[in-house]
Amino acid sequence: MYQTYPSVIRLQIHLPDRHQVHFRSTDSLSNILTNERNSRTMLTEFFNINNSNQNHRGYFYTDFPKHYTWNTNSKTWHKRRRRQKVVARMYSVHPSEGERFYLRLLLNHIRAPRSFQHLLTTGTTLHPTFKTSAEHYGLLEQDNSLHNCMRDARSFQMPAALRSLFTTILLFCNPTNVRELWNDNYSAMTEDYVTSSSVNHVYIVNKLLREIDNILQQHSKSITQFDLPQMSQHFQNITTSSTLIAEELLLPVSTIDLHSVSSLNERQSYIFHTITECARQGNGSMFFIDGPAGTGKTFLYKAIIAHLRHASHIVLATASSGIAATLLPGGNTAHLRFKIPIPIEPVSYCKFGKTSAMQELLQQCSAILWDEAPMSHKHIFEAVDRSFRDILDTNLPFGGKLIIMGGDFRQIPPVVLNGTVSQIINASIVTSPLWLSVRLLSLTENMRAVNDQAFSEYLLRIGNGTEPTYADGMIHIPTSMVIPWDGDNSVSVLINNIFSNISSTTTTYDYWENRALLSPLNEDVAYLNEKCLHVFPGEETVYYSFDSVDDDKFNLYPQEFLNTVSASNMPPHKLSLKKGAPIMLLRNLNPLSGLCNGSRLICRHFSKNLIEAEILTGQHKGKPVFLPRIPLKNTGDQHMPFELTRKQFPIRLSFALTINKSQGQTIQHVGLYLPSPVFTHGQLYVALSRGITSANIKVLAKNSTVPGHSGTYTQNIVYKDILSKVNIEVHIIFFTSLQIS
Repeated sequence: MYQTYPSVIRLQIHLPDRHQVHFRSTDSLSNILTNERNSRTMLTEFFNINNSNQNHRGYFYTDFPKHYTWNTNSKTWHKRRRRQKVVARMYSVHPSEGERFYLRLLLNHIRAPRSFQHLLTTGTTLHPTFKTSAEHYGLLEQDNSLHNCMRDARSFQMPAALRSLFTTILLFCNPTNVRELWNDNYSAMTEDYVTSSSVNHVYIVNKLLREIDNILQQHSKSITQFDLPQMSQHFQNITTSSTLIAEELLLPVSTIDLHSVSSLNERQSYIFHTITECARQGNGSMFFIDGPAGTGKTFLYKAIIAHLRHASHIVLATASSGIAATLLPGGNTAHLRFKIPIPIEPVSYCKFGKTSAMQELLQQCSAILWDEAPMSHKHIFEAVDRSFRDILDTNLPFGGKLIIMGGDFRQIPPVVLNGTVSQIINASIVTSPLWLSVRLLSLTENMRAVNDQAFSEYLLRIGNGTEPTYADGMIHIPTSMVIPWDGDNSVSVLINNIFSNISSTTTTYDYWENRALLSPLNEDVAYLNEKCLHVFPGEETVYYSFDSVDDDKFNLYPQEFLNTVSASNMPPHKLSLKKGAPIMLLRNLNPLSGLCNGSRLICRHFSKNLIEAEILTGQHKGKPVFLPRIPLKNTGDQHMPFELTRKQFPIRLSFALTINKSQGQTIQHVGLYLPSPVFTHGQLYVALSRGITSANIKVLAKNSTVPGHSGTYTQNIVYKDILSKVNIEVHIIFFTSLQIS
């Protein structure tokens, strides 16, 4: 005997009038054909239920057996009288079966279809095949999707954004006919180049090729790798190295940043003069600017960068995260700037050599600024150090260059997949031999929360791990910041508190830039985003991904299973959006133009193959951009026995963010959602320190009580070994922060 729990219902899948019919050998053909019972199947009766409006909830075919039972004798569905856990699966269909495969695809995505004809219809159009219907529903990728993407983008008449889109397609979409794409879009991409009728056509072509090549170079690519027109000899003589150097020297210097020196506080001013004097003298030193969240690190960085660039020094501004990079003038991620390999190994080198353009750029640069350094694994710094020593022919740390690292070791440490506490601590740069050469410069005055000193002190105690703890490391959350837990109702209260005008259509850039919900886990962030989108005004647009597995000859992984795969670095299969909704980019498309992993944007327009958006934060705020679908892989996911390729727009909604993604941002109104506690060092500190005052921070925490104590509590995790290795004296810094204010 054996038993399966829950019971599995296998659903029939067949084309019109192509189902199996069972009969006796004695039955006549006329009786078989006229017997009405023989025309009924699980699928046709599912259609009939939908036609009678009994399926008013709009169940999918695979959800239907949870609410109805199939009577084999009468061949009819009957509503279940009691709840019972069941799993329903349509029979597997190989893609080689053609129309039956596409019918199955439609049934997995369309609620309560009333007939085969219903599945063949989109709007008022009746399609000849299930394949064309699936294409129009956006469930299948069309062969000309990239051409349609560029065609849709041309209608906006934004040449600069179109050039960026064209380069993104070259980099990420593996186009099969690059020259045809070029020919179709050349005129639209160069409209702003043509200022008069006398402009030379050859010059325009080469200028476009040079701009495209400059973007490709960020990703270690070149126009020579694609079927594009050849650049003229004159433009080829402008070497990549000289172009890189010229780009750095021509970066605009903000007058505001240049004059901000007079606004630096005493400690900031000391660090500023210490570093700029080192750069002036050409001294190769290593500094780390340590400061709790809100102490004005970015403000100081921008002052240093502006001062040095104004004096014709080359400063390479980088950061460990995309968000931090977009906050720096001319900023780029460290991975792209230094061609850092992924995955990183203890003996890795960066992907540039002694004859590369990077060598000449490094020889000419006066300083390298690296923000959010504590987030990066020590092997990353060691790979960059090893490569610098090699191409600059010196055994000095980082090739003798002035290195200005910055960050806050109270924040989130390097991510070590399934790592233990000791492995995470060992991944920090403070355990690297390089740290022995670092001079620590500390900021202490909280400029962000200057008007809420009690909150500033509370944050610092959380970051340093000195806030009093109770059972299981629980700390008390001030009552003024707490929303009591009451299930879904309290989630709605949290959303309404942070997004008080979410149902309004008049929200501005500042409104979205200064508001966000935060949570530790991706699944909880997805839940919050779904709830926010539901109350956000406007018509919902849905994009489905095209999922596949390489070499799946035997169709071991059905489409509906691949569609359920979720990963933190990938968009969802079903991407639901509305115009005006905030979104977050999941890939480094063009960092120098503000398109980094973690960049926040606003949706503006949708077409089948293109999304137009505007950058929400950073140096490129308000800039229009085009986003295509790109193939993304779950490379390196040890939990998957296969490598999934998902072709989807590389974005997620960003009403809510993970705490890790929020690091580096200042958000005036913060809602912290904790259905489960934080799980690593610095997460609670990062979440609470995004805000500028306790009055605009709300915390909703489940299981937040401590026996024998009133109030709301949550776990705070601090790896004090990291702080002690940095030589951060907790009590001294806390004392200083009290004295300065």
